[in-house]
Amino acid sequence: MEGKKNRTRFLVVFLMVLAAFVIRMVNRKLPVEKNLFPDFIRTFLHMGLVMAWSVSLFRRVLQTQARRYLCAIAVLMFLWLNFKAFKYFIIQDVHIGRYLWYLYYLSLVYIPLFILFTSLCIGRTEEYRLPRWIRLLHLPAAVLFGLVITNDLHQFVFRFPADALLFTDYDYEHRLGYILVFAWFTICTFIAFANMLTRNRAKRRKKEFIPLIVSLVMSVTYIVTYLFNLPFTMYIAGDLSAACCLLFCAVLESCVYCGLLPTNIRYEEMFAASGETNAQIVDEQYRVRYSSSRAEPIPAEKMKQAKDGPIPLSGKKILHTMPIAGGYTVWTEDVSEMTKLQKELMETKEELTERSAMLKYEYELEKERKTVEEQNRLYDLLTDSVQNQINQISRLMKAYELTDGDTEKGDEILSRIAVLGSYVKRKKHLTLSIYSGIDIPELELKNALAESIRYLQFMNVRGTLFVDTEREFLPGNMAVVAYDFFEAAVEAALDSLFAVGVTVSVVSEVLRIRLVLGCKEELSGLLQEWPEASAEVSDEDEWTLVLPLGGGAVR
Repeated sequence: MEGKKNRTRFLVVFLMVLAAFVIRMVNRKLPVEKNLFPDFIRTFLHMGLVMAWSVSLFRRVLQTQARRYLCAIAVLMFLWLNFKAFKYFIIQDVHIGRYLWYLYYLSLVYIPLFILFTSLCIGRTEEYRLPRWIRLLHLPAAVLFGLVITNDLHQFVFRFPADALLFTDYDYEHRLGYILVFAWFTICTFIAFANMLTRNRAKRRKKEFIPLIVSLVMSVTYIVTYLFNLPFTMYIAGDLSAACCLLFCAVLESCVYCGLLPTNIRYEEMFAASGETNAQIVDEQYRVRYSSSRAEPIPAEKMKQAKDGPIPLSGKKILHTMPIAGGYTVWTEDVSEMTKLQKELMETKEELTERSAMLKYEYELEKERKTVEEQNRLYDLLTDSVQNQINQISRLMKAYELTDGDTEKGDEILSRIAVLGSYVKRKKHLTLSIYSGIDIPELELKNALAESIRYLQFMNVRGTLFVDTEREFLPGNMAVVAYDFFEAAVEAALDSLFAVGVTVSVVSEVLRIRLVLGCKEELSGLLQEWPEASAEVSDEDEWTLVLPLGGGAVR
């Protein structure tokens, strides 16, 4: 459809150019007083073509600054044609006509500069602006145009005969200024096209460059032959203003066609090339304007429904609609793979959920088993640490059963059981503290020793206790050693024990436990079990036992 529109536009332009050419050829055979009206029509045809082209550029070119420069080129062409019309058809004054002729060079100086600026915008974003230093090129352009418009003062561009009564464009010579203007035109145009070719990223077929090559060859040939006043050129296209404007339009439009000037066109080719896209562009009545090769026919009712959001289609597809200027973009999305993937993910999720539940159940079982094992281990640990005392309590209970109502003997046995039971209870707490890896408060050791001494008093044993470790907490193993040493000494002397004194303190920066026992038992055997301990005995059956527990105070 886009190609059909392009062919129609090309045909209209060709007919308008042909009509203007025919009018020119007919006017050459008419008297001067009868060819003004046809020349007006021919000029209006040229102006109409230029203005229509400028409107087309404004709609097609997206880059803001490039669009402005291209439209400025069209405006310069339009002014050029107006200057020519005023010079030949309206103004009769020779001096004003000469200055209108000078104004031609406003377009000849600035059109190549704006083409150069346009080429620098290629490949940039829509809001890109040229750097300020590039705008310094306006300075030489202004100087060149200033030389032309002030030519009457210095004749640096055009030299008129010295004996001429009036300066006209029919009798003059080109000077150095004209060469500079022509060089400026050539250099700017050459750099612009070189820049277009280097910045062009679109891959086009070679035949798409044929219109550009033809239009460039025609432009160069026309300008060169016009400068030499070849009769054929002057006969066919003697109107420099109209010929240059049309040729410049043809060159720039060819740049658009072959992709040197990017524009917002060629949708039909774009959709045809996008073989992997199921997309269409429709108008406001949902009539298809452009369509990709793989797009499927979609009823207008479905497109309307998709305005409010994507809707499902048959074949596991989803229809999307997005509004654009003048219509809508419609495309379908194949979600079969996504649906398959979603199903697989759901199955995987269910499988992972089941596995997670099983692992959680196994973890709970393992946790319960480990708890039981740990409880058993702690029970065995506690039992092993006090097994000797438990065995003694068991023997004493049997002995108590055989007392046959002997109250004194029974009370003695019960007192022994109380002393051993106190140790068993307190040893349990201290052992668990060692296992947990936490320190024991000094008060915990003091209470344990105090409780044992209190039960010893039921056996008529005098007891004293002094605990000052110079620290708030003790390592668990240190407290256990102190309490075990105390218990071992008491049990060894229990049969004849009548007094006990316990001191836990720091002496010479060493924490130690000191026991003073009044008994008739031989306690030297303790030194074999506790080799680090020392023992002293006095004549009054008093044993002094000392066991170092570790370093001094921990501040």
